[in-house]
Amino acid sequence: MSTPQPGLFAGKTPNEDVPSASTMRPGRSSWVLFMVLVLYGVLAVLVIFNGYQEYQSLVALQGGAATEDSLLYRLVLSNGVLLVLMLIAPAVLMYLLVGREKELRQMRIQHEALQSQLRYQSFHDPLTSLPNRMLLEEQLNNRIASASRSGKRFLFLLASLTDFKRINKNLGYEIGDDVLRTVAQNIVSGLRDADVVARFDGDVFAVIGDINEKSEANIIARKVQHALSRPIDVADSPLTVSAVIGAAIFPDQGKDMTVLIKHADDAVSKARSAGTNQIVFSEEDASSGMDRLALITGIKDAMLAGHLSMVYQPKLTLTAPDTHSFEALLRWQHPEHGLLPCDMYIPLVEQTRHIIDLTHWTVENVFSTQRELMDRGVRVSIAVNLSARVLDEDGFPLWVERMIGQYGLDPALVRFEVTESAIMQDSERALQVLLQLAAIGVGLSIDDFGVGHSSLAYLSRLPVDELKVDKSFVVNMIKWEGDRAIVRATINLAHDLGLSVVAEGVEDMDQAAMLREMECDMLQGYYISHPLSEEQLQQWISSQAA
Repeated sequence: MSTPQPGLFAGKTPNEDVPSASTMRPGRSSWVLFMVLVLYGVLAVLVIFNGYQEYQSLVALQGGAATEDSLLYRLVLSNGVLLVLMLIAPAVLMYLLVGREKELRQMRIQHEALQSQLRYQSFHDPLTSLPNRMLLEEQLNNRIASASRSGKRFLFLLASLTDFKRINKNLGYEIGDDVLRTVAQNIVSGLRDADVVARFDGDVFAVIGDINEKSEANIIARKVQHALSRPIDVADSPLTVSAVIGAAIFPDQGKDMTVLIKHADDAVSKARSAGTNQIVFSEEDASSGMDRLALITGIKDAMLAGHLSMVYQPKLTLTAPDTHSFEALLRWQHPEHGLLPCDMYIPLVEQTRHIIDLTHWTVENVFSTQRELMDRGVRVSIAVNLSARVLDEDGFPLWVERMIGQYGLDPALVRFEVTESAIMQDSERALQVLLQLAAIGVGLSIDDFGVGHSSLAYLSRLPVDELKVDKSFVVNMIKWEGDRAIVRATINLAHDLGLSVVAEGVEDMDQAAMLREMECDMLQGYYISHPLSEEQLQQWISSQAA
């Protein structure tokens, strides 16, 4: 069982005002000892001086009748015992005081250790050593206050084991405790040091993690799901637990602790209703004051008013460095609420026919950019994401073909990305639309491969020429052998099917080097480049050519 990591919970706990051993005021024993020694020194001087005076008096009285030895003998008898006692007493006193000082210091250390232990026990779960709900709520309030000042977002997630009662009943409570400890360790080891992990309730764990976009929240949720799915050794036999995950995002689903917890808990209930091993994000929007209807209807005005724009994230081709490929991403700069994250409005717009208009607007803007670049002598391939709703449109392939002709583009430079989940909503219908698009000569990619539900048999039927490995596997491939094996297997599978492979979410040099060794065809992620505006896109192309 792992101990809590140093970065797991930052900030003071309510009892941290208790002073430590290094900050306690030193005892007064040394000062008392010094005063006693001074006092005894003064008394010793007085005794010696008195003895000397007495010696002089005896000499004067006895005159020559007494020898010097007899005088000293009488003097020692009268004062020597007192002098010896005074010289020995400080040493004895010093011994006693030093012993008492050591005893008091030891008692103080034991008291502080007990205080620290009690403080730790008050704010941590005794079974898993994770922060308990009391400390979680305090840290959640601290995170809300900090995020409110900085304008940042964070994820609050609850992971509930769905079959833990069965484990307790069939295998016993001791095994159940071992399972909880192992699950806690797996979750902590699978997340970043800055992420907060706590035991929220008996078989419920909580996670707090900083994010910029909901896609990052999905990555964290999948990391937790991956950690929960790892087999646990019980009596030399692997045991797998099932769980559901519910999540809420600050400030999208609430600006105070109670609301965030409620939304995450409601999402857990929805996930449990949907089946085992489900991840559900709360859809309640409490951040901007914009209702869903305003978002849906506002997208049309945004297209007309020029509030929408495109950015382009490069995809670095390892096998052909001179090839320029990008993915087009939509941005909505709302006049009142600022930049709106795509995950805030795209799922809503997809429920209406506005998604068709939005797709047409996106495609035409991308085609216009490609035409401008072609006029400058630069050929670039730009991919556009398609929603499941677009795959239901009979006329979409014909419209694409007409637009390609209107802008005078090479169909080979046009690419559409479709997620596995979008294809599987109506697989046969999606297959027909993809076949028509492939007949035009455009490129087709399966996005987020590995997290959907498409079978390998169905994959072989799709007219796609590219797979994009989901970023949730790439970000952990250095750390987790399982994710590394999935990435390697996906690359090999794609190559066996004659497809090229794009690895999403590449964030550092080690990931890039490993993907190169695996013979991945293309890399995409912040290590390569952040999304670029149209002007920055042209600068990027020029820099790559140089």
